[in-house]
Amino acid sequence: MLMVVFGAGASYDSMPSRLPDKYPGHSWEARLPLANELFGDRRVFNKWIATFTRCQPVIPYLREVPEASSVERELEKLQAEAQTYSERHRQLAAVRFYLQSILWECEDTLKRDPSTAVTNYKTLLDQIQSSRRTNEQVCLVTFNYDTMLEDALPMVGIKINGLPDYIASNDYKIIKLHGSINWAHPVETPVENVNGRSNLDIANELIERVANLKIGPSFLMVNTYPSSKLHRMPLFPALAIPVETKQDYECPHEHLEALRACIPEVTKILIIGWRATESNFLRLLSDNLRTEVHVMTVAQHQQSAVESNRRLQEAGIKGKFFTSGAGFSEFAVHREADGFLRS
Repeated sequence: MLMVVFGAGASYDSMPSRLPDKYPGHSWEARLPLANELFGDRRVFNKWIATFTRCQPVIPYLREVPEASSVERELEKLQAEAQTYSERHRQLAAVRFYLQSILWECEDTLKRDPSTAVTNYKTLLDQIQSSRRTNEQVCLVTFNYDTMLEDALPMVGIKINGLPDYIASNDYKIIKLHGSINWAHPVETPVENVNGRSNLDIANELIERVANLKIGPSFLMVNTYPSSKLHRMPLFPALAIPVETKQDYECPHEHLEALRACIPEVTKILIIGWRATESNFLRLLSDNLRTEVHVMTVAQHQQSAVESNRRLQEAGIKGKFFTSGAGFSEFAVHREADGFLRS
């Protein structure tokens, strides 16, 4: 079985017509950001920071990250501080609504631009499909909140209309471990006049009341942002705050069970733009892979790919490791996957 793992670098470099070195995020507002750019000084980001005022006090920590740290590490510090400082709960709730809103707006802008209709996700899935052996399963794991992968799935005959569709196919299983911009949890705590108020008004009330909300465990798919209501029901975004070591999955139980069933069958792992820093997933792989695997890691720079492979090996994953350090676009356009996929 082939497993493909997508990280932020995949969506960042997902359009061959808009290469990152020619159209960096600070000059092209619509580019989906890397983790260290999630709170950058972009117009669209500033708009939502101004909207969700509770997150404003922590933005400097997330913009001016020390060289030895990361955005994920700083967010983990904020989560830990919430144990003794209750205001952190409101700030982090605002961060969730902020992340959903900026990524949804960036993606909306991309989808309205015909020049970005061609994506590396579509090309890679076509390459995978053309090399698949009969009845060979593929498990697509993504840590991204955006829906670029879902938009490419019709290339292999899959249409996502509801949550069961992610794992319904016998050929492809799609697992979003950190949640999605278009997923939400129902809020079971009563909220007055849901239908008569704007999404934004309800979102800010939920942020204010987050410490006392009862947020249900089930998942719903939504089609507007900020996602705070659906059919008179208040909602809370189903996406995980990105942290390094104490990461909880934000994923339906049935999807996690499908993933656990796949891992023992995996013989090849293709990694696109993932830094291999999520310790829970590394442990899940290490504990459940039954055989040594072939690993191809694609990153924007060769050293980044080497470091990701090192983290995999340090986590106890054994096999043969390969790298491609020219980015997702170069990897897809030049068919670098072909030999690996057919091996």
